[in-house]
Amino acid sequence: MTDPDSQTSDLAEIAGGAPRSSMSPYELLVDRDDVVAYLDGAGYLSRLAAAADEIEVDEVTAGNMNRVFIARGPLGSLAVKQAPPWVQAVGPDWPVDPNRIASEARAYAMLADLAPASVPAVEPVDLERYVLVMEDLSDLDVLRDALVRQVADVVAGAEPVPLDFETLGTVVGRFSAELTLATSRVGLGAEEHAALIETAANPELCALTVDAVLDEPYRLNDHNHWIPELDAEVRALYTDTELLAAVTQVREIFATRAEALIHGDLHSGSLMVGVRDGEQATKVFDPEFSFVGPAGMDLGLFWANLTIAAIAATQVEAIELAAARASAIESSWSAFVAVVAERWPQRLGAPDGLDLDAWLARIRSDAWRFAGVEAVRRVAGYSHAADFTSLPADRIPAAYADLLERARAWIITGTDAID
Repeated sequence: MTDPDSQTSDLAEIAGGAPRSSMSPYELLVDRDDVVAYLDGAGYLSRLAAAADEIEVDEVTAGNMNRVFIARGPLGSLAVKQAPPWVQAVGPDWPVDPNRIASEARAYAMLADLAPASVPAVEPVDLERYVLVMEDLSDLDVLRDALVRQVADVVAGAEPVPLDFETLGTVVGRFSAELTLATSRVGLGAEEHAALIETAANPELCALTVDAVLDEPYRLNDHNHWIPELDAEVRALYTDTELLAAVTQVREIFATRAEALIHGDLHSGSLMVGVRDGEQATKVFDPEFSFVGPAGMDLGLFWANLTIAAIAATQVEAIELAAARASAIESSWSAFVAVVAERWPQRLGAPDGLDLDAWLARIRSDAWRFAGVEAVRRVAGYSHAADFTSLPADRIPAAYADLLERARAWIITGTDAID
């Protein structure tokens, strides 16, 4: 077991210390001058400023996989994202194919047709340097950051900035439904669906999901860490035969249920929220893990992270806030069902010969199982959630214990039951 705080520091040092040298087969964007030179060479500079010296660049890298910059000038701004040939948060010791940026670009292209209001505008991908230039979303907040600030405000005795969680859930549910309908046999028919499975294949990042979400948290592994107060509970996972058998089933669903194109990593760090034109705006980003997989997976990851957020609010006795956060789960499902049911009569095919009710029941069950494995990895795997790590120290153990209990039940039962 490693200490998460020291691990974060070590990873940052590794990532930040990687030189722009022969360690990478292509030139990496490291600082302001690199980004400005890239934008100039790619023909984007004039959209930001009349001269290069008018452009400011901030690095806003937050995720584990890629490096992200925001370039601003008097005429506008753009986000610049580059995939290094390794996991950004670790460095060259964890190599990953940078062609993942192509999967992300492909997903954005499809999403722009299906749900343009829910994704950023994206320019054509540069596969020589694995760069994606896109709309600047920095006027919005990463959902997880907004959730953490709300709890911090409660702890400080201040009024948290409100979010409309029911609307948030509705947007996510509709987004998932539109994607599911357009890319499953319901919308494509058998031949086109089979072609999409091949086109959207993403084997390396699927393998990473298997490792980080469906395998390593259930065995002793150097990537894992957890709080000392839960040592016995986490180690009990490794010998919990009922749980391990259920996880094996989830792994099988992940590997074989090629239902629809999914985001593949739809947690609260992959959503941005804020106000635009007087209304709450929600944007989905970072679909680099996208592939044709279980239709319920995206919903499940979202549900796990909103449950984490609700538990965090409960731990600081913000009961109304906790209930509001949890409401996004049911509103996302209601929106998903409504969209699918409306379009079902126009279907071109039926998934595995199921009728509508049976298909929806299977999607919901899959969603809760994926919520469970997502929750376990946030307790006992490599990547924890700031919702918990930022809580007052005396509230952290109870939060993790609550989540772990729920997660086990979700995985085993495929429902939101906790007993």
